[in-house]
Amino acid sequence: MKVFQAIASGVAKAEQLGVRVAIALVDEAGEVVALYKMPGAYPFSPKIALLKARTAAIFKRPTAELMERAAQNLPFYIGLTVHAGLIFGKGGIYVAKREFSGGVGVSGGTGDQDEEVARAVAQALD
Repeated sequence: MKVFQAIASGVAKAEQLGVRVAIALVDEAGEVVALYKMPGAYPFSPKIALLKARTAAIFKRPTAELMERAAQNLPFYIGLTVHAGLIFGKGGIYVAKREFSGGVGVSGGTGDQDEEVARAVAQALD
């Protein structure tokens, strides 16, 4: 299945970057399709990756873009984080492909590293 191959691509990218991450894929409704935590990743990384994936899927936008919007209306976005379980920052990407539509979320590195790994996962879903 492409999802598992995509996670493997993300793991390879994370190893290349020297980071340990968690990778989450969710469907259009934000429900879990797959969740993987690399050995040595922070214990909270899977939850953050899942929230990034969910946020990207629900808004159909990258979480990095949403982070910029959040800065313009902080109380609203804090409310979404606290009450709706959404999170804004680099590492969440919306994917709309023939075989998979939903969100990819990565957590464990810097925002830029998470973003690179998420892009590798998304590209592997082609």
